[in-house]
Formats: sequence, structure tokens, C-alpha cells
Amino acid sequence: MRCLQEALIAAGSDAMTAESVTGETVAVAMAPVRGVDWTVFVEQPLAEAFAPIYRALWRTAGLLVAGSVLAALLAYWLARRMTSPISLLEEGAERIGTGQFDHRIEISTGDELERLATRFNRMAGELALSQERSERIARLKRFLAPQVADLVERAGDESMLAGQRAEVVVVFCDLRGFTAFSTHAAPEEIIRTLGEYYEALGAVITRYGATLTSFSGDGIMVLVNAPVACPEPALRAAEMAVDMQKGVQGLIIEWRLRGHDLGFGVGLAMGPATVGRIGYEGRAEYTAIGNVVNLAARLCASADDRQILAEGAVADALGKQIPFVSLGTRALKGYAEALPVYSIVYG
Repeated sequence: MRCLQEALIAAGSDAMTAESVTGETVAVAMAPVRGVDWTVFVEQPLAEAFAPIYRALWRTAGLLVAGSVLAALLAYWLARRMTSPISLLEEGAERIGTGQFDHRIEISTGDELERLATRFNRMAGELALSQERSERIARLKRFLAPQVADLVERAGDESMLAGQRAEVVVVFCDLRGFTAFSTHAAPEEIIRTLGEYYEALGAVITRYGATLTSFSGDGIMVLVNAPVACPEPALRAAEMAVDMQKGVQGLIIEWRLRGHDLGFGVGLAMGPATVGRIGYEGRAEYTAIGNVVNLAARLCASADDRQILAEGAVADALGKQIPFVSLGTRALKGYAEALPVYSIVYG
């Protein structure tokens, strides 16, 4: 024991490991007993001494492994819970992006993903309404001026396009000498000339908010005061006809430089007509039917280059707002008696 005591003192510790008489590794500790000058030695097999520590380490390792497995399972469950709605969102966004605005994303997770799906569905509904509105306006713009089409669409009631009787001013215009021109000109040149012609007239018609009812070849028919009424329709139609003449006469100068002998005439007539949309599903036009339409067409056919011819009702409505001169009476095709004709004067 003295050797053991000396070894403990030399090590500067009260405990150490040693080998017992049986060759087993043990933990040895000593402690002095005061008063009697004794020293007590205690030994315990090392495996038995470290057993609580080992058990604590194994418990800790077990808890770590169990926690890791539980965390992995929870992460897998959360990932599955999130990836499925995300996949639905991705698929829904792709379908909505391709124009399937009736598609709805069904997610019931009660969290941000469900709220995001709700916003996607609301956006799809708004896009569907916007597409329907755009298609409706596009249909209306085929025969109405853009601002008139927007007005009809905002009103949300297309009943104003249904057949009804209205006081209108009908404007007919076409090119003089177009038949002769089209017989010898190349098709590409005809298309080019008509494109320039329609572009010039279209800008004027749109600016005055008039309604283009039809165009065929070089002939155009325009309505003023339908389907949307306007103040002083005769004055507006006359001013529009003057701007039409000025616009096309500028083109005629260029056409004649290209060797095309063309002119431009306009006819105006005012009176009651039946106006409305006619046609069939998928193809309809807004037009007018009545004597006033035939009269405007005959006046246009009778007009020379640079002329704007009007009948008596238009002249009476204009009064002194726009200068015009009387051309006396003129025989018009389809009318038994000669009718008074007036020519609008413009600079």
C-alpha cells in the first residue's frame, strides 16, 4: 500500500488506474482520515467505475439517432406536403400562362400555399374577363370606331347594336378611274394603292368617331349618328368628308407621279334608316338600310374628282356652318324625278 500511496503522491492526484493482484485494471483512490493519521484506499474495477458514463453516452447516442430519424421523417413529410402543392401551382401557372383561364388550382393546406393558389385563381378569373372584353371590343372594332366600340363595351349593353330606326348621315366615297387603273396595274401596285387609301380614310373616320359599315374595292360606306348619337351629325359628316378629300387628294398627287390617273368623290345623304347588326354567328356587320343609303351611293357615283355632293336635307341642316353651292337638280339612277344637289366648298 505504501508503494501505491507513494505513486499517488508522485502523480499529484488522489486517484489513478492500476492493476490489481488479479491482473484486472482498477481505479484506485485514497483519502486521509484525520485524527488517527490513517489513509483509506478504495479500488473498483475500471469497467464498473465507467459503467454509468458509458450508459449515459449510449443513452445520448440513442437519443441523437432517434432524434435524427424523427427529424428526417418530419422533413420528408413536410417536403411531401410542400412539393405536392408546389407542383400543382407550377402546373396551374403553366396552364394559365397558355391561356386556359378556366383552370383552377385546388389546394387545401390552410397556409400560404393555399392563399397563393386562391390569388392565382382570382388572377385567372380576371384574365378571362379581360380576354372576353378584348375579344368583344375586337369584334366591335370591325365596324365601329375604336372610341365608339369602347363606349359600347363600357355600357355593357350591345342592345344599341340591334335593329332600330335612327336619323343618320350616310357618307359614300370611292375612287374615280379605279376600274381602268385595276385593269392594267400590277396586283402588287393595286394592293399598295388601296392600302395607302384605306389608311388615310381610316384615320379620318376614327378621328370623327364615325362607323365604318363596309368597304369593297375602292368603295367605302360610313355612318354618322349611329349607333351612338352625336350633336350636329350633318356638320360632323361634312367636316369629315372635307378631311377625307384633303387626305386622299394628297395621295392622288403621289399616285399621279407613279402614273395612276385616279380621282376621289364623296356623296352625303341624311334621313331615317334602319340600322343594326346583321349577319350570322361569327361574322356580322353593323349597317344601315333605307332610301338614304341608296341616295348617298348615287350622289357619290355622280361626284367628280374633288367633289363632295350632298342632298337637300344635309344642306338644310348645315345652314351657313359650311359653305356649299347649289348645282340645281340632277337625275340620279333609280329615282324617277331629278333631285336638288349641292356641292360642299372647301379650300
